Amino acid sequence: MINDFQQHIIKVENAAKAWLQPDNLKLKEAIDKTVHEGLFSFEDIKFQIRALKQNIDSGQIAEWAKRAGLSGLKNSIGKKVLCLHAGNLPLVGFQDALGTILSGADYYGKLSKKDPHLLSSFLEQLKEADLENEISYSIELKTFTNLEADKLLFAGSESSIKSVRKAIDQIQGVKPDGEWVIRKAKFSIAYIDSEEPRVIEDLVEAVFRYGGRGCRSVAIVVSPTRFSKLKCHFQDYVEAFWLKNPQHKKPKEILAYQFAYNKAIEREQAWMNDFLIQETEELPELDFTLHWVEGDHQKVKELKKKYGNAVQTVYTTGKKIEEIETEFLSMAQRPSLWWKPDGVSII
Repeated sequence: MINDFQQHIIKVENAAKAWLQPDNLKLKEAIDKTVHEGLFSFEDIKFQIRALKQNIDSGQIAEWAKRAGLSGLKNSIGKKVLCLHAGNLPLVGFQDALGTILSGADYYGKLSKKDPHLLSSFLEQLKEADLENEISYSIELKTFTNLEADKLLFAGSESSIKSVRKAIDQIQGVKPDGEWVIRKAKFSIAYIDSEEPRVIEDLVEAVFRYGGRGCRSVAIVVSPTRFSKLKCHFQDYVEAFWLKNPQHKKPKEILAYQFAYNKAIEREQAWMNDFLIQETEELPELDFTLHWVEGDHQKVKELKKKYGNAVQTVYTTGKKIEEIETEFLSMAQRPSLWWKPDGVSII
């Protein structure tokens, strides 16, 4: 049992701050391994680490605990939480791990083989913080055989849910009446009504950071301005971004077919480095694509309704869209610790 919950919150916060110190050799080693093994680029890791450091140094861990109402009377002490972490972005599982441990629950994390080093270095730092809740992790799911967790956190595609449930049931990883929190959003939408340099820079960051693989990454842009009118202006910012953030990826062959198809039907498009940008309202199912749609607030509402739970967030440059919850575009890849994936609180 955690005797002093406020002290628990302070220990978690101090451990997170210590982990992010420039002289933390274990974190540096984790970064070096990740880059050496070709899992993520140094630029993307640096961006993620810097964003987390800014959030944590500004007091967001204590604020998150406050917003969640965590206290000696309201917490998850004694509960087991199994986290199945994705590996599409560097440290994409950080929020699930931090939120679980902050709540007082016992944390069991199945790390992705695509991102095994970074998150484990954070978990090892927490283990040294003399916390009273259990912290256990592995890259093998079978490690959690007969765990019978009270809750499972998982982010994945609709097609993967059935196989995940089967695998968890086979090892009795979650209690029969345990809670399953499954996040399935695929992409985000941005509404752009300005050609100001800062707006375009924020848009480029939101689209191209992490190769567009995150659910908070923008895959559809709605704008009163057609892409054909903005193409050259937009391309200048894209090229500047890639010079600072070389990703060393190669365009997928399937995009070449899409490019040829677009050309045949005379659809406005542009191939910018590893991305295919095209004027279409179709669902962005292909990786490394951005769909540009001419329209106003009403068009945003139509697309949000059309694609439903596939949409994670709608971003704007500040102007609210009636009946839709929005976030600032500048925060797309820098969310607060307490942001809610699929609208569901981690704690």
